[in-house]
Amino acid sequence: MKIDRIVLRHVRNFASVELEPDGGLNLITGPNAAGKSNLCEAIYYAAKGFPLKGERQRDLIQWGESEALLEFSLSGDQIRLHLNGHARAKTIEVNHEKRNQSDVSALLRVLLFTPDELQIIKGSPEQRRHFLDRSIADLKRDYRAMLLEYEQLLRRKSALLRSERPPVELLDVYDEALSERGAWLVAQRRAYVQKLNGQLSQRYGQICGQEAHLQVHYETTLGESDDLRRELARQLAQARREELRRQQTLVGPHRDDLRFDLNGHDLRRFGSQGEQKSALCALLLTQVELHYERFGDHPILILDDVLSELDRARTQRLLQLLPQNLQIFLTHTASAEEELPSELRQSARRLYVITGGRIVQKL
Repeated sequence: MKIDRIVLRHVRNFASVELEPDGGLNLITGPNAAGKSNLCEAIYYAAKGFPLKGERQRDLIQWGESEALLEFSLSGDQIRLHLNGHARAKTIEVNHEKRNQSDVSALLRVLLFTPDELQIIKGSPEQRRHFLDRSIADLKRDYRAMLLEYEQLLRRKSALLRSERPPVELLDVYDEALSERGAWLVAQRRAYVQKLNGQLSQRYGQICGQEAHLQVHYETTLGESDDLRRELARQLAQARREELRRQQTLVGPHRDDLRFDLNGHDLRRFGSQGEQKSALCALLLTQVELHYERFGDHPILILDDVLSELDRARTQRLLQLLPQNLQIFLTHTASAEEELPSELRQSARRLYVITGGRIVQKL
């Protein structure tokens, strides 16, 4: 999968941009606040349907303008997104026919890695669940739909629990539906974690140059049960009284977590920053490979300012270990070309410098 051409009109700080990126490493550099992440966001938004930082769609449109255009040529397909700021509307076309976001997401598969990914290990359980759900949804299209159903049921049940006298019969209906969907989600999460663990230790060793045992543990309220639906239904029934008291659903996949262990030790509590960063590099390499196994080609990889978090040795190993035919958009902050690390200049197939809302190709 490769993007052959990018056209942006009135997107963030770009009035008009046209690029023909290389199929390998595209290095995007410039000073702070020049708009490097804005280019990454345009690709990510087209692929996922929401801005990189969870902001409003309207914020993607350049200040003072009422509409924006994003066009991508991709392996023979033409993708076009038109944003109307006045109507707060988005029109999507694929090969000149109106389509929906899921059609674009299937064509334009993107894997994103930013400094925020460090929170996968160091942050909250909610951040780790979000990583897990996002990663599975990238590989399995029906996962997102099932997750949304589960979350909608959860909100409705929570509203019911907050009412003065929740009817028991309706709570039973919600618990039955939550048990069915929650069990399915837990099964998919277990399977994905198992796939990660099949490669993580090897990838970690390649990054660090030494043997180590890196594993991800999926910590669920359902434990090791084989009959997930029955076990979740049992736990929901058992928790009913406490749920009524606390007015929230206390068991299910929305309460689960991930734990990263390195050589038997919890990486979040006992790992050094270097070990945590190496683990995330190993996780990224594994995700790239899982995409290839699932779809028969690699996703487009966006590395937005991640090198600020990695030392030069890890950066060099990561770039060497990424597949040669992988299209990468990598941003790096530098006020002048001469400030770029030599390993980046040597690896880059295209060099773009962003300044003043303009993108200039230097290589």
